[in-house]
Amino acid sequence: MVIFSRHKRGKKILEKVSIMVREIKWTRYLWMSLLSFGAFFLEYFSIFFIESAIQHLDIWNYTAEQKSVHCIIMVFMWAFFVSILLFLSRKHYHFPARENKRDKISLKNWIVTLGCFIGCKIITFIDWHTLKIFGEAQGKTVFQFCMQYLYYIFEVMLITLIIIYGQKAIEILLKKESSIPFGGIILAATWGAFHFVSRGAGLEIWNGISTMIFSVLSGVMYVRLNRKCLNSYLFIAMGYLL
Repeated sequence: MVIFSRHKRGKKILEKVSIMVREIKWTRYLWMSLLSFGAFFLEYFSIFFIESAIQHLDIWNYTAEQKSVHCIIMVFMWAFFVSILLFLSRKHYHFPARENKRDKISLKNWIVTLGCFIGCKIITFIDWHTLKIFGEAQGKTVFQFCMQYLYYIFEVMLITLIIIYGQKAIEILLKKESSIPFGGIILAATWGAFHFVSRGAGLEIWNGISTMIFSVLSGVMYVRLNRKCLNSYLFIAMGYLL
């Protein structure tokens, strides 16, 4: 019985090791990247089904209070999506991996990251003619402002997921790490390109172009920050929210 028990435990260990070393298809990571982009469309489900039922809203005449309720609903929906995706990704693919604190970021990479961050702030300044955080605060109560920024915090989570899974997918396809921001390019081709028509007011050239530029800059920051997810999220969030 003891020998059988040891053999059984050993077999389980070997199975776990084989799962860890098994090559994962690049398309699986690409699908997770695209699925993260698809999570943005939960917003339409919220507006046309959930909010239509509980708020009886007119989507063309959103009140400030209705916008705040919308933000709260989206925070819960996106939080659920992000939690499930990361849980399944960690369980089945061991990705994103735990960050190695000893993996120091070089001075050159910090400089490039700072340059990308400044580029993001230039874009938001062109859009708002001030810092975005000041522009968003105008005409809002404290509650409305907080709900809007809570919404943005989870939006940036989806942005970051598109980048990290997109980058991983292409690097597995190439069978090597690359300094090219593939994750940012995928973000630009999905979330960024969608901003040409996202507001439903016809084709908005600058809105689309600026968002695509921001996407690529965010992808560069992720690569230059040694693919550290938390650091990347913080820099992308500051570039987007401040």
